[in-house]
Amino acid sequence: MSIKACTFRLLRNGRTLLRHFWTNPASKDVVDGRIVSTAPQSTVRLVREHARRLFIDNVIKRVSNSAAAEFRRRAAKRLLYGNSAPFLAFVGVNLASGTSIITEEDELEAACWGIRETVSAMEWTFIEKDYEIHHISSRLSEPFSLEKFEFGKAIAKGCNGVVYTAQLKSDSSEGAENHAEREGSFPLAVKMMFNYDAESNAMSILRAMHRETVPAMSYSSNEELNVWEESIRQRCRTLPPHPNIVRIYNAFTDSVQALPGSLALYPDALPARINPNGYGRNMSLFLVMKRYDTSLQEYLRVSPPNQKVAIMLLAQLLEAVTHMVSNGVAHRDLKADNVLLDIDETEELCPTLAVTDFGCCLADRVHGLSLHYTSPDTDKGGNAALMAPEVVCAEPGPFSFINYSKADVWAVGTLAYQLFGMDNPFHRIGCNPGHTGKQVKFLLSSSYTEADLPSLPENVPPIISRLVSEMLSRNPSKRISAELAATVCQLYLWAPSSWTQIGNKSPLPTSSEVLQWLLCLTTKVLCEGRRISSAKFMVDESDGPSFPAANPDIAHTSPEYRLVESFLRRIKLSVVRDALQWMNQS
Repeated sequence: MSIKACTFRLLRNGRTLLRHFWTNPASKDVVDGRIVSTAPQSTVRLVREHARRLFIDNVIKRVSNSAAAEFRRRAAKRLLYGNSAPFLAFVGVNLASGTSIITEEDELEAACWGIRETVSAMEWTFIEKDYEIHHISSRLSEPFSLEKFEFGKAIAKGCNGVVYTAQLKSDSSEGAENHAEREGSFPLAVKMMFNYDAESNAMSILRAMHRETVPAMSYSSNEELNVWEESIRQRCRTLPPHPNIVRIYNAFTDSVQALPGSLALYPDALPARINPNGYGRNMSLFLVMKRYDTSLQEYLRVSPPNQKVAIMLLAQLLEAVTHMVSNGVAHRDLKADNVLLDIDETEELCPTLAVTDFGCCLADRVHGLSLHYTSPDTDKGGNAALMAPEVVCAEPGPFSFINYSKADVWAVGTLAYQLFGMDNPFHRIGCNPGHTGKQVKFLLSSSYTEADLPSLPENVPPIISRLVSEMLSRNPSKRISAELAATVCQLYLWAPSSWTQIGNKSPLPTSSEVLQWLLCLTTKVLCEGRRISSAKFMVDESDGPSFPAANPDIAHTSPEYRLVESFLRRIKLSVVRDALQWMNQS
């Protein structure tokens, strides 16, 4: 304590004692009608009481913030332990009188919470319309094995695995004619992971390849693995279903078999009992997935999308990344080969996009989206060319951490160039051999500057161009988040055009107007969502999405509808307002 503080307290407390003794020099008692002086004993007692009071007051002043803090503590105690009726009555009076305990903004945000809860209470439409998931769930009474599947041709192969078309074998109750009708149509895809290192037992394989199972909807294993499954769920995060995340119905381990074309496609990954020169183990991990039509890489090579479809594909990519970030998962290997598409039969709708291949993902329940980078041997992710600057430039050390919260949105920014008909500026070679898009200068994520980024084509809206530029900002603190970027795309697609004009001098829409628009979207989703057919979203006179009447017997939901549904499931009024402010910046 300083000399100044000691002097101040001595003067204040000494003055209080002198004032008391000056006004009460001696205490007197009345005994049998006579006044008896008791000054010596009373003085000692009074000094002791005043000293005690001064000490307690000083202690209280040092540990108490203010009268308001004391009131809050008393109110909390009354609510928890005592009669809370007077306090609740006080809150009710304030609500009725319109005072500031709950503001109008709080009420509007609560309405957005109600929208999220209402839409989330509906089961995802892509799950309701998916026959295979119900058909597979009925087979989960016993562990899966390769014997339960019929395999077609291999449709994709990478350095870590191969994907085959497949279908569940027909039930014994089905006739030969029904089986013949189903033969040749393979609605499923089974991915076999290449196993070179893990021992040939289920626990070792799942421990080594658990990242691949992050989006899996179920596991098929015996009772011995139940304890392990519980422990890995406590350490590793899982991804809830989302229309823009690959649908993995089941994950199981089994002995590797000689599947069609295996000796020609991946001889080194086969075990010695199948290929004497192979280096693979006898068992591996198998993932039962929905079969998609093509990859984004192949789709862009064959039929480049128009501007509207490209923006919708970008919005789906951002919704997928937003879903992953909100669940504490970083993909760390986003590229055109790891994005799958479902193309509509009529070729009139925007394809449905799904992010796949989570083998390099970060899904740690303890550390979240941060990786303790202690050694250069630490796995930082997949494709080095599409690593964000803060990842590729990280230096290892005992106190070094890599934050991946905005790394995937940077990778999406690089893919945006491919969506709009250009080469990816961070690929040394053009994205496709027959690519006819504008050639760009090759950049390194470790050394580029924002000024080096090539301009998008002139037909790309200025808002989207500026969005892609901010997604590729070198500084993560200045880079736009995936949630805000996805909201900007959603607003550009569905909001009234007057809200999204750059340099608009008119005031931004009020919170009530935004909420009214959101309620309109919610009403259309709830009332017409189950009657969506393969017809497109149309833009009506109010500049909002319109869901045309459709045949309820058609079990197909448009990608545009699912895009709006994803938006409403995560909507926050504050994020919408931030996106509107961002879009109206000059």
